[in-house]
Amino acid sequence: MGTVSAKKRLEIIERDVIPSMFVGVLSKDDKWLEHTLKETLPQLEERAYRLAQECKKSGECKEDDPLVDETRIRALFEDARSKLGKEHLTRVAHSRYSH
Repeated sequence: MGTVSAKKRLEIIERDVIPSMFVGVLSKDDKWLEHTLKETLPQLEERAYRLAQECKKSGECKEDDPLVDETRIRALFEDARSKLGKEHLTRVAHSRYSH
């Protein structure tokens, strides 16, 4: 079995991994949300930057390819953090007022 290219891994992060974080988010607990915000997303973002560099270096992606645009990658992760952060804050607020 061969290895998956940097470009394909970037596409998977964007198309599958990040959207999957929002599937069933209401059923996921606070611990999951906190772990995702503090550990999973930052690690995944760093991986995306490394994969973008690898993709450009190998010639698989052109410099102007939106998939490897660092500004776009940053915005994608900021959006994910913002949405998950809002869900986390909503839960914290509800738990304070439900006691």
